Amino acid sequence: MGTAGAGSAEIVRAGEAHLEQIAALAEDWRLDTSDPEHAGRDGFLVSDYTVDDYRAHLGTAEHFWVAVKGDTVVGYLLAYSDERIGPDEWLNHRIKSTLGAFLVIKQICVARSAARSGVASQLYHHVLERWSGSPVIAAVVSEPYNEASAGFHRKLGFDELTRLTPPDGRERMVWVSRKPRQDLLQAQYAIAVDLYKHEDNTNWQKLNNFFYITAGLAAALGFTLGVEKGASSVHDRARGLALIICVIGFGCAIAFSQMLRFGRRYLSARKNAASALEELLAWHGGQRIVARNADDTGNEWLKQSPTGLIMVLLPMLVAVCWVAMFMVMIAY
Repeated sequence: MGTAGAGSAEIVRAGEAHLEQIAALAEDWRLDTSDPEHAGRDGFLVSDYTVDDYRAHLGTAEHFWVAVKGDTVVGYLLAYSDERIGPDEWLNHRIKSTLGAFLVIKQICVARSAARSGVASQLYHHVLERWSGSPVIAAVVSEPYNEASAGFHRKLGFDELTRLTPPDGRERMVWVSRKPRQDLLQAQYAIAVDLYKHEDNTNWQKLNNFFYITAGLAAALGFTLGVEKGASSVHDRARGLALIICVIGFGCAIAFSQMLRFGRRYLSARKNAASALEELLAWHGGQRIVARNADDTGNEWLKQSPTGLIMVLLPMLVAVCWVAMFMVMIAY
């Protein structure tokens, strides 16, 4: 049974009558073909399948669909599970041994005459709507980088999983689409929020420790400056020690300022991670908490809290005070 799509094509199960046209489409998009007629064309298929190879997949592949307009095949998609991968499929075996079960979109091809008509999206959606048992992956040759393919997969909800180089020497970019699991999302959200709170508490602890150290150094500086001026040698040693304390105070202030600066970046990254998970949970009926109203006009501060900036600037202000104190003691 077929379905009508945006490209006015019908999606049907591939059959014997389609094989010759499928093979012709694949040849037209074969990468590094030696046919002079196709030299320089932007091919991307690396599996050199024949009509017999496609025929063998008719009865084994879980998904082998063609997009047809009348009697003309304008696109096709071949996909099968990890249980049906061949012994020579190095990349798929590598992914299976590392990550487990999946459905691999082995080939997708659209006739040049039907390019940008929605046929490729129609074929992808046809499969994604019918497969829920495991993640769906697609391996695309990444040298040269195929920007159109990357944008296409991102638009369909795929994420870049990894990059692998099979024995043929051509690096592949592996894309993956996973059905969200609510229980897993909830568990990950709890972890993301805990990490966010941990990073926030760590930043405050850094600031507290900085104040303790600064107070101790200031007390030591006050003690050295209070030495009686009657004993010249003792006074000179105390003054030298005071200068050293100023240098140490300045160094600590700069160091803590940088620690808080990067801590603020980590905090922002953790917040973005929690917000991204909230978006997925909101799709399933949850509420936004961390990112609530952050996109409203005038609420930009919810994304970059002024408190974090103040935390970074306070040690810088103290550093300026240490420099001023150092200069005063040098002058007098």
